Order: sequence, then structure tokens, then C-alpha cells
Amino acid sequence: MHYVIGSGPSGVAGAAALIAAGRQVTLLDAGLTLEPEREIRRLRMAATDSKEWREEDVRESRAPFEKKVDGAIKLHHGSDYPYRPAAGGIFIDYGNLSARASFAKGGLSNVWGAALLPFRREDTEDWPVAAAELENAHAAVLELLPVAGAHDDLTRLFPLPTRHLQTPRSAKQMERLMATLTRNRVKLAGRGITFGASRLAVQFSGHSPDAPCNYCGHCLQGCPRDLIYSSRHTLEKLIASGRLTYVKDVVVEGIREHGQRVEIQAVAPDGPTRFDGARAFLAAGVFNSTAILLRSHGWFDRAVEISDAQYFVFPLLQMLPSVDVSRERLHTLAQVFLEISDREISPRLIHLQLYGYNPLLGDILKHKLGRLWRYFPTATVLGRLLLVQGYLHSEHSGHIKACLRRRGNTCTLELQGIANPDSMNRVSRIIRLLRRLSFALGAVPIASLLQIASPGRGFHSGGSFPMAGNPQPGQTDVLGRPAGWARTHVLDATVLPSIPATTITQTVMANAYRIGALASQLDTRI
Repeated sequence: MHYVIGSGPSGVAGAAALIAAGRQVTLLDAGLTLEPEREIRRLRMAATDSKEWREEDVRESRAPFEKKVDGAIKLHHGSDYPYRPAAGGIFIDYGNLSARASFAKGGLSNVWGAALLPFRREDTEDWPVAAAELENAHAAVLELLPVAGAHDDLTRLFPLPTRHLQTPRSAKQMERLMATLTRNRVKLAGRGITFGASRLAVQFSGHSPDAPCNYCGHCLQGCPRDLIYSSRHTLEKLIASGRLTYVKDVVVEGIREHGQRVEIQAVAPDGPTRFDGARAFLAAGVFNSTAILLRSHGWFDRAVEISDAQYFVFPLLQMLPSVDVSRERLHTLAQVFLEISDREISPRLIHLQLYGYNPLLGDILKHKLGRLWRYFPTATVLGRLLLVQGYLHSEHSGHIKACLRRRGNTCTLELQGIANPDSMNRVSRIIRLLRRLSFALGAVPIASLLQIASPGRGFHSGGSFPMAGNPQPGQTDVLGRPAGWARTHVLDATVLPSIPATTITQTVMANAYRIGALASQLDTRI
């Protein structure tokens, strides 16, 4: 038996590869899910058009964020279940971080932004795994996901090997932006800027012909029709195939290897339990996987470093407004990607995601303005306002210090975010570049509202046990096996040697699929 630990994107991708190779898989998972009353409300909203929604349903589901240390984490249909700790296991002290691990069925893919891009080849040249070795895995992963986007200028940087490309509706603001960018393509290219439609893992056509996306603008709160991809979707298909056994309410604490077998130590509702198999594939997410590996090695009071792609946010103000944006039927995920390749800023690619109007912007403005709200030219401002989320390569970013401590009979993973002063320098250069190109963009960055988040805030983190060609203690080989181990493979971002700026999920899934496919060839018998 091959055991996969965790049902997030890396876990299901690795499981899919093992199953495609003919292996029988058992997936161990804490498996927390949305509360029944919230699921009933979601289904009620999914069954009708947004114009017919009950006011109380909208109000209760429209609490999209929960305040944390230095920011807010996204809720799912008003619930924090994706971040809720499960009973048993290793406790995590998040310290100054607003990032969180997940014990949910589907992990953090329940609350991600659905943005899809691989890492640029040039940004992974120092990895022990060549980009070409991931090409087939990227294609396989995109067959597991719905993909919306376009074959445009981004394709030159990032191939799009999918046979099922969807084209979602664009918002008026974004149509104006794309028209301006297209008119000025040559000038922008001369400054190292490539742009294109966002790529999203969203089933806009619907899971059935009578339930396509109705552009209700509820994406950030949680799609009522569950059209934003979650690895839950792939998991259910794998279970239905009969080749995967799903065991929930299990929290893994450690792994041991005994000759040709692995022993997985876990906590179940009725107490400690163990699972014995041929191989273990660890995909519990970077925080949980790091804690499990440290405990398995017996490495207490030994700090490891988790790399991070620096996350920052700022608004763009378009020069011309779009009218009636608050009445438009739209999706509220990223609609445009900008990639900046400018060696004066960084030798690494910089990734920007652009968002147009969403109802939350109105709520935020109303809260900040208070009584002045009634006198504020809200419609004009919202019709010009775009939000930019950006990421830097981990070379220019802070990191997270992780250390496992004994506390009586329990273990605690202590986390601490360590900022990098270089991040502000790099982001300031980005703002200056965009300001100089404001006419080519048709929009001006508002530098005074720039926010540079603490490490981990963008949830693009990993590398605490990075892959290496000749792994030393604290590293893994190209099959994700910790140094000295033979039958335990780490599938998630824990093994990434660095964290490039572009979105992390597609490459994490591709690497997990690659590891699963190659590991399945190591045994002649299942």
C-alpha cells in the first residue's frame, strides 16, 4: 500500500500519478469540512440566480476575511474551517504570522485565488530538477484542473498545454485596461513588461449545463456553485475510481522507515494509531510537513528556514472611469497578469495580478469614510480603482524561522517571520517603473497606499527541506526523499529549492505528480 498524507493540491496530484501508474493508494487526512448549516446555505444560493438570493444569506456569507496579526485571512462561505486546528497532532505557534496551515479536506485550495502560472524556466535553473523534467507533469496536472485564460503574449513565457481552455467574461475596467496595454505593447515590452489575461482554475462553464458561472461577484467569499477549483474535486474523482481509499479524521505526527516498510504514526478520534505501507508521500502543507519531518528526525530546538515569495499590495487608479461597475455581472478573481523582467529591479521575474471592482471595495471605502460616505464620489472612484497583488522571488524576500520544541508530552512548532529590508527597495523600484509608464498603462500607482506584508502572508512559502542533487541532512533528493531515507517522499512546497514570484500551486502540483510517477517505478510489486 502507498500512503499519501494530506488532501491539498500536492497530495491529490501525487495520488493521481500513483493511481495512473497502477498503484493502490490510501490517503490519510484530517478532512475538516464546511459546517452543515453553511453548506445548506451555499446549496440554496447555488440553486438560484444572485438576484433572487435572500438578504440574510448574502449577509451571512459576505464575511470574507478574519483579522489576524498583520492582515486578514480569507474565509470560505463565512467559515474559518480551512485554518481550524484538528484534534491531536503537532501544535503550531504562529507567532507574528498571519499565515496558517490547513487541516481541511482540500487544504488551502478551498480559499486560494485560483491563479495558475508555472515558474519561469530561468528562475529555476539552479534547481536539481530541470524545467524540461516537469513539462509532462505540467500537462498532466492541467488535465486535472479546469483552466480559463487565453493564448496570448504570456504563452511565450509560460506554455499552456491544455485542450480545454475556457474564456471567461471580462469586466469593463479590464477591457479598458487590456485595450490600453495592447496599444502600448511595444513600449511595455521594451521595458520588460509582458501582459495577458489571467489564468484561472475555474469551471466557468459549470459542472453541469444548468449551473454555469452566473458572474455573481461572490468569488472571494466562496463560490456558491463551487466552480473555483479545490483539490476536493479531484479527490472525489479518485475515490470514485476505486483506486483510492480515503481515511479522514487522521492527523499524522511522525514517520519511521523499517527496511522495506514505512510506519506512519498518527492520532485518530479513538487515540494513537499506526499505518504500515510500502511508501509514504508527505503532502501536509509546508508548516505541517516541516513539523512532521522535524519530529520524525528527532530534531528539537533546531531551526530551519522556510523561504517565502514577498507579497505586496497597492492600488492603481485608471485615468478614465468605467461606468456602473457596481451593477456589472462579473467574477472578482484576478483578470490580468503583468510580468516584469527588468534587471535594474531584479534578475528574477516579478509577478503582478490585477483585480477590478468587487463589492468588498465599496464596503472598505464605506467603513473608512464613515459619515463622509454620502458625500464621496464613490461611483467615479470605484470605476477607476484597480487592486494589484504582487510577488517577489524568495531571493529578495523575508523568510520564516521554524523550530520544533518539546513541551511536556507534546510538541510545538514555533514560527517567526523575519523581514528582508531588500524587499522594500525592490518594490519601490517597481512602483517607480509603473509610475514612469503610467500613460502606457492608462493608470497610476498610488504609492502612499502600498502595503508590504510580513513573510508568509501571500501563502507562497516552502523550501524547509529543499531538493538537492547530493542531499545533506535537512535536504531531500530529487524524489523528495529526506537525506538517508528511501521510502518517504515529500510532495509539497517543503521541497522547493526556491520560491519564484509566479503563482505556486501549478508547479507544486507538477512536481508532486513527477515524484509520484517516478516513485511508482521504484517497486516491481505494489
